[in-house]
Amino acid sequence: MSSLGMVLNIATTALAAQQYGMDVTAHNIANVNTEGYSRQIPTLQGKQAVLYQGVIMGLGVKTEQVTRSVDQFIENKLMQEKSNLSSSQETEKYMQVLEGIFSENSEASISSMLSDYWKLWNDVSNNPSGSSERIALYEHSLLMSEQFKSLGPDLNQIQTDITRAVTVGVERINQITSEIAQVNVEIVGMETNNNVANDLRDKRNALVSELNEYLDIKAFEQSNHSLTIISVRGCTLVQGDGNYELEMGGSNGDRVRWQDSGGNYVDITNHISNGKLGAWLDLRDNIISKYELDLDAMAKEFIWSVNQQHSQGVGLEGFSTVTGTYAVSNSGEALGTQNSGLDYYEKISDGNFNLWVYDSNGAVVGGSANVITIDADTGGTTLASLRNDINAVDNISASITTDGKLMIDADSGYTFAFSDDTSNVLAALGVNTFFSGSTAGDISVNSGIVADKNHIVAARIDAATGEFAAGDNDNALAMTDLQYTSMDISQWTCDRINGNTKGSVTTTIEDYYHSMVGSIGIVSSSISRDTEFNEMMVNELNTLRNSISAVSLDEEMTNLIKYQHAYQAAAKLITVSDEMLNTLISAR
Repeated sequence: MSSLGMVLNIATTALAAQQYGMDVTAHNIANVNTEGYSRQIPTLQGKQAVLYQGVIMGLGVKTEQVTRSVDQFIENKLMQEKSNLSSSQETEKYMQVLEGIFSENSEASISSMLSDYWKLWNDVSNNPSGSSERIALYEHSLLMSEQFKSLGPDLNQIQTDITRAVTVGVERINQITSEIAQVNVEIVGMETNNNVANDLRDKRNALVSELNEYLDIKAFEQSNHSLTIISVRGCTLVQGDGNYELEMGGSNGDRVRWQDSGGNYVDITNHISNGKLGAWLDLRDNIISKYELDLDAMAKEFIWSVNQQHSQGVGLEGFSTVTGTYAVSNSGEALGTQNSGLDYYEKISDGNFNLWVYDSNGAVVGGSANVITIDADTGGTTLASLRNDINAVDNISASITTDGKLMIDADSGYTFAFSDDTSNVLAALGVNTFFSGSTAGDISVNSGIVADKNHIVAARIDAATGEFAAGDNDNALAMTDLQYTSMDISQWTCDRINGNTKGSVTTTIEDYYHSMVGSIGIVSSSISRDTEFNEMMVNELNTLRNSISAVSLDEEMTNLIKYQHAYQAAAKLITVSDEMLNTLISAR
């Protein structure tokens, strides 16, 4: 009786174990297409044997636990590569937009417009007295200015879009960390009796993987099976049942901040180096900022070179009035110092320029030029003193406008012109210049030229006599030579962690722009290669991970048959034991 009871007990445990095995197999089959699911395996173990009638007898089988088929090293490596892939994919997407902005595949590209600009100056040099050539140059310059201006807002729009993406990313990060904290609570509750919450662990693993796609994290499992997650600068995102949120802050609302348990904020923007957030921030603060600064540097040098040369010449007629386009912030500060507030203060040097005054017959008043001397150093020529020097010239008056610009007027019946400026003060003040502005975002054609195209200079004044001719093309030729003139242009290196640094390169305007556009293409191509490599790595690791953790329907069907046969055998064992027991009872 005792031995038959033992057989029945063993058969019962076998039925339960095989039933458990079929349940786990069914669960695996049901989740064959569940993202992040890890195949589960029931672990069967023989029950503790006992001594029975001098013999050690086994007591059947029990299901010890159900384990996940997972290699944590592969999981962690896959998370990291997914983070790299997310980073490169986001960068690649925005680089394609950036390439589109600087596309050279149309006549409206900056490169084409610069080339046409110099050609139009060449046309002016071929017919220096022609009005149609001047009008064509003027109209093209307006279009080119607008094209320059459009690049700035386009780049700013990308940065704005990226900041919005960062904001959405931060919101998603907070949702994920909140969910992980909740899953921590559920796992701790379920695993108190040495159980393993496999499905919850898969869920938590998937959340951690998604979180890792946004930024750098490190995860540590505590003794109570909860997960602690730490991000850059040691900022804790999840600890036990609580999460610490990120937010957008700073003066412009574009900085990523972490709030600690005491309510203090820590700016972690410059320390996020990977994932989607790292890619977005690198794009916004490094890549796009660099090209913005480089574009402005090129535009600034282009404007200056044209204006400086333009200020040396004279148009078809002298001025009756002219107002500078660049303002000083303090008319009492030396013009060659930063305190003057001029955009091109550093271009001013010690020197002088000639101010010629003409009567109504075109004759030089006084027979010679009025030489205005400039002292660029601290304590030297100020806008106020320059005004006074010009006012000392007969038939000319100068004043300072309310917004800090120099204004020169001729008395009725007189005109004036400039020549031989060795100080560059005229170009720095925007007097007798072609463009106004100093960046790609504010470049415009000088309002004086807008009002009268005859002030587009082609000629130069004879330094000895003060005479100039409508057919003279000396200054127009010098202007066309600027296309091939090398100059020092600022070139930036942007690093949101260590700060931006300004260097310099000696090249022509067009070569600088071609180099900048080529750099965008090189960076984009490099990122595309990184994306391809990261995709390959993720695919390889996914394949490896699937070989360990993914559900194979063929394998599960085999297991199902195995458990089914074992279940049938255990059931048969119960039937036989029951028959033996009935036979024994009947014999009595």
